[in-house]
Amino acid sequence: MFRENSMSDFRSNRSQSLLSDEESLWEQQDLSEIQKTIRGLRRQLSKEQARHAEITRAYKLTVANLVEAKRQNTLLTSERNVWQARAEGHRANITFGDITPTPEEVNAIRKAMARLYHPDSGGDVERMKLWNATLDPLDE
Repeated sequence: MFRENSMSDFRSNRSQSLLSDEESLWEQQDLSEIQKTIRGLRRQLSKEQARHAEITRAYKLTVANLVEAKRQNTLLTSERNVWQARAEGHRANITFGDITPTPEEVNAIRKAMARLYHPDSGGDVERMKLWNATLDPLDE
């Protein structure tokens, strides 16, 4: 009886050991597959992060280029309007009475009017053109 019990215990332990080894093998394979999946996902994440960084860089560069183009366009438009006003001989009839302003006073008036009416500071383009056309002869 003792021998039978020990044999059955041995078989039971051996089959449990085989099952345990087999389960361990399955778990190792599952773990290996999970690790492969994680590595693949990390590679994908890294690629997407690099792509996002490149898109962000390109977007910032595009915005900077657009801002610069707008700035240049504003300057060229302003310059064109000045030359156009000069070519048309468009002068406002503003008199200072018997007073003739000095070049410093003309510059001070021009700066004050630019603060109020310059298009870059939200002013009226036409009014700034009139002031420039009026003050230009006084500079000469």
